[in-house]
Amino acid sequence: MKAALVSIFITAALLTSCKLGPNFLGVPDQGLPVTWVNAMPPAGNAEDLSTWWKSFGDPQLSQLISQGFAANPDMVTAALEISRAETELRSTKADLFPNVSASMAGSNGGDYQSVVSHGQWNGGLSAAWSPDVWGGTRREVEAAMANIGSARAAALATRTALAASIATTYFEWISAMESLRTARRQLEYQQRTFDIVSKRVATGFQNKLDLAQAEITIASTRAQIPLYEANIKTCQNTLATLLGTTVDRIKLVLPNPTVYNKIPRVPTGLPSELLRRRPDVLAAEYNLHRATANIGVQVANLFPHISLTGGTSGSARSDFADFFRGAGWSLSASVAQTLLNRVQLRSNVKLARIAQLESTQAYRKNVLAAFAEVENCLIDYARLTNQLPQYEQAAKSGKEAAELSLRLYNSGYSDYLNVAAAERSWLNAELNLISARQQIRIVLARLSTALGGGY
Repeated sequence: MKAALVSIFITAALLTSCKLGPNFLGVPDQGLPVTWVNAMPPAGNAEDLSTWWKSFGDPQLSQLISQGFAANPDMVTAALEISRAETELRSTKADLFPNVSASMAGSNGGDYQSVVSHGQWNGGLSAAWSPDVWGGTRREVEAAMANIGSARAAALATRTALAASIATTYFEWISAMESLRTARRQLEYQQRTFDIVSKRVATGFQNKLDLAQAEITIASTRAQIPLYEANIKTCQNTLATLLGTTVDRIKLVLPNPTVYNKIPRVPTGLPSELLRRRPDVLAAEYNLHRATANIGVQVANLFPHISLTGGTSGSARSDFADFFRGAGWSLSASVAQTLLNRVQLRSNVKLARIAQLESTQAYRKNVLAAFAEVENCLIDYARLTNQLPQYEQAAKSGKEAAELSLRLYNSGYSDYLNVAAAERSWLNAELNLISARQQIRIVLARLSTALGGGY
């Protein structure tokens, strides 16, 4: 009998080298193009993509992103998700090993007259093990390891999205500050024009209609100022939330125009590199791996469940002399096979295979979306960079037209309608230029993130 039980243990140990279900062989080829379809921006160094925000040369931006990485609630939550996945892996691995327990009990008694005590001590050691004959538990471990990879990739995705959100909000704050400064500068210019018109009206050279037109121009410009002030405060509030703090602790200083008007180079690389750089694509790959491993878990449930138990126990009196002498041992094995719910178990296998196919399509969707996102950013970048020189020329010409029309008006060669139209066009051209530069910075942040930069 003893030999038979030992044989069972040895056989079970040998069978644990078997793992049912398909092995994960990697993700299928998605057939991406060799190069990007649309024109690329000037390329920089590939290693710069991990900290793409530094390419803007703005220390304040880098400081804000570092602060966000340290205190943003989503970043803290992502770290906790990784810790949870690692804990689940340790718990799953524990099922591969025997469950050992020990017990000890004792009692002592006697009478007061003879002062003689009589002790009795009992102890035991037992072990139970369900050998992973069909590899179901090892497939669970494999799935748990893939889950850790998915959690880490999700944390990286949170990190890259956070960096892009902070940079975008910061660029919008700069744009609002610049727009406010431009509106105030234009308001001062328009006020000087108003003073000239007032003098001409007072001396009888012009009628009061010109004065009313000048007042309309000033009022229209002044009405825009509260909008820019509100945008500034909104951006500050958004930044505070992204940084995990309150707005009263946000101290921003508008950098030099040579800093925030800089257009850095972005390393676009090749489309195939998206598969290894984008955190969301990596997470989708780990999810596919987990779904593949889960098929093996469900297949293993179709086969008999083997359990092995063993134990030893003994007892002794107060001197423990007979504790080991009278000890006994036992070994047992059992095999259990589910008979009544076979339909459910087979359905679970089918559901696991369907889940794997769904994960395959989810991976494909992520890859295609990533490719399209980069292409769209490249289209926007090309459009904005082609428009930028025109906006710059419009702002320059608008200033010249406003100054020329004012000189002609002051000399009596033009009416005030030309002056008012020129001033409004100049202001719009200045604001359009600010917006175009802001959009280029935002597109570069989006492009860097779409390429998988940020970690």
